[in-house]
Amino acid sequence: MLIVIYEKPPSVPPPEPEPEPENLHEKYLDHCFERACKIRLVKQVIVMNAEGHPVRSTIANSNDTVTTAGLYASLKDKASYFVDSLDADDEFLMLRIRTRHNEAIISTDPEHGLLFIVVQAPE
Repeated sequence: MLIVIYEKPPSVPPPEPEPEPENLHEKYLDHCFERACKIRLVKQVIVMNAEGHPVRSTIANSNDTVTTAGLYASLKDKASYFVDSLDADDEFLMLRIRTRHNEAIISTDPEHGLLFIVVQAPE
């Protein structure tokens, strides 16, 4: 007679859930950043706060992130100034710059004080 004893595998505790962001602004920021990163042809995403500091980026080097974000923010400021000079009641919403190899889209979210910069391959 053969008796087989099955040993119960050691219990593995379930993984701890990731901590929730403290406020809705952080949740919104994370959601927008992840959504932009999932777009098919996107190469780089930078999100800047109202003070002009990058808060999220897909660029690995922080110095490159700050330099790139500053250059795009300067372009946005110049375009915004131009729009204001044409019509003071108008508001800057988005700037699209297309080259042979890339397309940069600079968009503002004035309600949350954010500036989104997305660089993608043109179709």
